Parts: sequence; C-alpha cells; structure tokens
Amino acid sequence: MTKLLLGAPVAEQLAQYCRHKAYSLGFEPTLAAVGTDNAQWTQYLRSLEKHAASFGVRVRAVSAAGMTAEQMTEVVAALSAEGNTHGILVEQPLPPQYAQAVNAVACHKDVDCLSQLSAAKLYLGRECMFPATPLAVLKLLDYYNIELQGKNVVIVGRGNAVGKPLSLMMLRRNATVTVCHTKTVGLEEICRRAEVLVSACGSAGLITENHVTERSVVVDVGLSFVQGKTSGDVSDGARDIAAAVSPVPGGVGPVTRAALFCNLVEAAAAGRI
Repeated sequence: MTKLLLGAPVAEQLAQYCRHKAYSLGFEPTLAAVGTDNAQWTQYLRSLEKHAASFGVRVRAVSAAGMTAEQMTEVVAALSAEGNTHGILVEQPLPPQYAQAVNAVACHKDVDCLSQLSAAKLYLGRECMFPATPLAVLKLLDYYNIELQGKNVVIVGRGNAVGKPLSLMMLRRNATVTVCHTKTVGLEEICRRAEVLVSACGSAGLITENHVTERSVVVDVGLSFVQGKTSGDVSDGARDIAAAVSPVPGGVGPVTRAALFCNLVEAAAAGRI
C-alpha cells in the first residue's frame, strides 16, 4: 500500500521549533513581503499572514503596486537596511523590468534565496538560506526518514525556483542526481531507475504508472488547475504503484510556508548575534 507523505505533521513540527526559537529571542521576527496587486500574490500573502502567528512571527505587507522598477528596488533596499525587518520576500515571478528588485535584498535577509548573490552562494556551496520550496522537499523527506546519501535521485523540472536549486541541495546530501525535463528522451526509463523521484513541472498527470516502480519514493511539487481543481504532476495510476507519494494538495505546500518561516526565524537569530 502506498504511503502518503503528508505535509501537515512536518509543518506542525517546524512551527513548534519556530515558536520556541522566536520566544527565546524575545521579539517577533518580521517578514516584509513586497509585491503588487497580482491576484496570485495576494492569495499567497494572505496565506502567510493567516499562519504567521502559529510560527511566532509577523508578516508585514509592503505594496509596490504602481511603482516603477527603480522605486520598487529602492523600497527593497530600504527594507534591507531596517533593523526591525528580519527577512524580505519579493513577489515571484515579476515582469522582467522589475526582476532587478530582488538583487537589492541583503543576503542575510534573503529568506527565499532570490537574489543573484544568494543563488551564486548556493551554487558555490557557501553558507546561504535555501529557497523555501526545495527546502520543503528536504524537510519532508527528513521527517519520513528517507535517506538521500548514495541514493539515485531524479528531478523532473529544471526551473530556477525548484529543479536547479534542489539538485544542488541534494548533491550536498551526497545523492546522485539526474535532472530531467519535459523534453528529455526516455524519461519513463530514467524515472523508473530513481529511488527518489521529484516532479516540479506543473504539468498535470505528467508522471504516470510507466514512470514509477513499487520502490519509488515520489515527491510531487507540481501545481496546476484542471477543471477548477488543484492537481499535481503525479497521476492516480502512479500513486497506486509507488512506495510513497506526497499528495497535492497537502504535501509539499504547507511545508514550503513552514520552511520560509524557519528561514525567517534563523535570520532573526543570526542578526541578533
């Protein structure tokens, strides 16, 4: 029977850690969330605000609606210099002309590893905060005692948000990592060889029963909407065969939010030293 890798208990464990650490600091770590009036961003922001208190943190919404790219960059730079702002999150994705704003985020406040400098540190194996969604994948696997060292890992998805950084983070864990994508030839065969398979393409039903075996551990990071319903990359047929699967919704999603808040608390603690 397929084991479900549920995100809720992982998120609650991380929330307990964050509450305890925030309490020991004696103040609420504060996240400045900078974005426009984009509906998807607004929905994500509301979710962060709704859950912040349970992690012992605070979310401060900073509207950049109507700003020029230069003005938005100036706002982000000012937040980086503020002592009472411990982490900064900038809406993603932004129109190309606004993308430069993330590079004004100071590395020690870059809780989602968005700036070019943070990404370079990740690539070079230097100390940095890991991006929230790839970090959530690791937190989920750790909670369920799924070892990565020496394992054959296949990541389907080469995006800057998940696939690329996750491959680097798993290499740090001494996994053997293969990065694939929707144009990979022989994708089914490559995926079947994986002990841990991560799909992050946002293509509903991409991973079928032909991509997995009864020993596959599958982490579904994909998110798309089919006939008004949230769907992941993993099909029902694949879920029935694999040894373990994270569901969508209810898998990586809640852990991503928790990972972001953990980065915020760690940034606040480091800033106090």
